[in-house]
Amino acid sequence: MHKADGPAGKRPQLVRTVDVLRLLGFGWYFGACLGVGIGGGIALDRWLDTEPGFILGGLLLGTITGFYGLFKMLMPLYRVRDHRTGGPPGSSE
Repeated sequence: MHKADGPAGKRPQLVRTVDVLRLLGFGWYFGACLGVGIGGGIALDRWLDTEPGFILGGLLLGTITGFYGLFKMLMPLYRVRDHRTGGPPGSSE
């Protein structure tokens, strides 16, 4: 349910600062992965004089690393909680 889908007459909750910082962290992480991959590719291409092979390889490796890291960071946010215990499904605390 979206935060704005609450009862009529109730103001929607504003975005929390921690959520904004988390999203900024995701963006910086992905940008850093791309930057390191492309930067490493540029350095290798200049050293070995093989343009644009390593730049494209670095772009591909940075993109794969970025998406994998984002997947690993986002998975804990999507875990389903058991509404009775507050824990993961199947836990009986």
